[in-house]
Order: sequence, then structure tokens, then C-alpha cells
Amino acid sequence: MSMDSSIKKKISNIIWLYLFLSPVFDVITSFSIHFFSHSMPLILGIKILFLLFLLLINIKLKEKKSIFYSVFLCFYFFFFFILLLNFKGTSSLFLEAQNLFRTYYFPLVMLFLFFLQKNDIFQVKEKNLCYILFFYLIFLIIPELFHIGFSSYTQGKVGGLGWYYSTNEISGILAILGPFLLTYLKKKNWYFRIFAFLFYFFGILVIGTKVPVFAFIITITSFFLSFLLNLWKQKKWKTLFFSVGCSILIFCSFLFILFSTSFYKNIKTHLDFLEIKQVDDLFTFHNLDHFIFSQRLSFLQNTSNIYNQSNIMEKIFGMGHVVKIDNQSVSRKMIEIDYFDLFFSYGIVGSILFFLPLFLISLKRKYLLEEKISLLLVILLAFFSGHILIAPSVSILVVLIMMPKKEMD
Repeated sequence: MSMDSSIKKKISNIIWLYLFLSPVFDVITSFSIHFFSHSMPLILGIKILFLLFLLLINIKLKEKKSIFYSVFLCFYFFFFFILLLNFKGTSSLFLEAQNLFRTYYFPLVMLFLFFLQKNDIFQVKEKNLCYILFFYLIFLIIPELFHIGFSSYTQGKVGGLGWYYSTNEISGILAILGPFLLTYLKKKNWYFRIFAFLFYFFGILVIGTKVPVFAFIITITSFFLSFLLNLWKQKKWKTLFFSVGCSILIFCSFLFILFSTSFYKNIKTHLDFLEIKQVDDLFTFHNLDHFIFSQRLSFLQNTSNIYNQSNIMEKIFGMGHVVKIDNQSVSRKMIEIDYFDLFFSYGIVGSILFFLPLFLISLKRKYLLEEKISLLLVILLAFFSGHILIAPSVSILVVLIMMPKKEMD
């Protein structure tokens, strides 16, 4: 169905306004949790309205695939809640509904925006991803500079979150948008490059966690190897050897800086806590679980035991986030590995429905280098830190990363 160009522009502006306000929504949610011990219902309501807005446009466009998927997902939700009522009663319904929305926000937004792009209503520009990243950095760095931000840790380790609440989520956002920033800076003047790079670099260090630092190393290494490969193909040997020499100096400087950061102090604190004196001491299940996975493997083991004791319907449609243990309803500890949290919470059927739009859309296009690096980080971080695919603030950025881009200007 055709649509007037002025209406298309208004729809696109509304979507981008929502996306640019995402850091503000996260700050409001953070303050609400810190000071009132619960998330702001208004922000949840805005996200639901945004999803309904996209759905209505898809219905207006008569996009049968997205409508069919939405209907099928509603049937799954219906069966899921019937199981909840049957096995766990009504006490956990609100919590489960909230988590259901957070999880399936990703595939729904992906599908809706894909068809809006197909109808030339919404287009993703890489520079807009950089603007979103800068907005997130402002609410991270400014509070830290004035010492009015929240701490990343409650005890032992050091680091700052700015005005955000979730360390994993803000770390994931900085990590997956980093490749687009580096590409964006190529077309800017040198003083803007230096300022923007240092602003970003300070942001990934101030949090004090491993995720953004290692993601940054992966990003820089990937770009550099691609650069060297091009020089090799063009047989520019002098430039190649000069670049390698400069990179060694820069890498040594980078290591020197790391030794004075919260990141290094936290690594040392963690290793001292685990009483690791040499490299071999790290390679035990207990130490790997604590140091690399932050006990996620233990949570996985516990949840697997609960899943094995569940009935066949829960295995097919999912156990949800509240489980029965000794006839008591208990809120299950999340594993924080997205793939497993998804599978145990929503079963075989729910997992297939979650990944179906992702596979259908990802197979339809070729990816740029920065997109490949970013998606690699998404896959890795969803395994090692979670809160990537099933957290709306981060997952909507993954959607934008997966969509075809217009060239930066």
C-alpha cells in the first residue's frame, strides 16, 4: 500500500526521536530503581506504545509476514500464560508479562522496522548510531567527572556507571556501537577524531568491567588486520611495515594506560580474591566460572537441574522466570547468558519464534566490516555477559546494526 512522502517522513522522525531518547529513558529507569526500588512504569508504557505504533503501521501497509508472525506470537503467549496459571497461579503473572515483553521486543521491532525500511519509510544511517552512542556517553562520563554517578560495584571493585543502572547493558551498548564510531571518525577532521576517540576511550575505561575493554581490543584489532590485508594485497610494503611498527608503540602505550585504570585494579582484585598466583591456577572450573563467567556456569548448572525436573509442557513452552521448588514459587536466578535464559524461560517453541525473524532477515544481505565486527561482539557478549538480545535498550540497537545502512555523511 502506498503512503504519502510527508507521512513517511513524520513516521521516520517519530522513530528516530524515540531512539535518540533511549539514553534518557534508561537514566529515568535507573533513578527510579535506585531511589524507589522499582522501574518506572511510564517508560515501560512508552516502549509498549512504540511497539504498537510500529505494528499499526505494518497493518496499514498490509505486510502479511509481520502480521502473521505477530498473531502466531500472540498464540504462543496465550499458551504460555495458560501454563503459568495452571502450574503457578496468578501471583507471578505481572513479572512474567514484563519479562515476556522485554524478551520478544527484539524480534518484533526487528520485523516491524525491516518492513518499514522495505517500504522506504525508515532508513538507518550509521552516523545516527554514533549520535546515540554519544548521548549514552554524556550520561556516563559527565556524572563521573563531577563524582555524582552511581558505582558499578557495591564492594571491593571500583568503577562508575554514570546515571545508569545496569553495568552489563551500558557495557554492551558501548561495545557494539564502537565499530561504527571508528568508521565515522575516518571522515572527520583530526581534532574532532581525537576528542571523540578520547571521550569514548574514557567511557569504556571508567566503568571498570572487562567487557567494553576486550570489545575495544577486538574492534581495533579487526580494523587493523583488515587495513594490513589491504596493504598486503596492494604490495605497499613500506606503509605496511611502518604501520606495524607504529601499532606496536601504540599497543605498549595502551597497556601502560591500562595499568592505572579501574579495569586493571578490578582484574587484580578479582585474581587476589581467587588466590590465583600463576596462570595455571586459573584453569579450574571454579576459577574460570568466577573470573571469566562471573558464576554464570554455576547458574547454568542449577537452572539445568530445575529444567530437567520440569514437565514436558514446560520443556516445550518454557518454565518462565518463576519456578516451583518444593511446592514454593521462587523467582529463578537469571543465568545472564542470553541463549540459555531464552531457552529455559520460553522453551523450544519460544526459542524458535525468537530467532526466526533474525535468521530470515540476516540471510537477505551482505554486511560491511563494521557491521560484521559489531555482530561478532553481539554473539560473544550474549554468551559471556548477557543483556544483549533480551534487554530492550540494547536489543533495539542490535536491530539497527543488522539493517542496511545509508553511507555516512
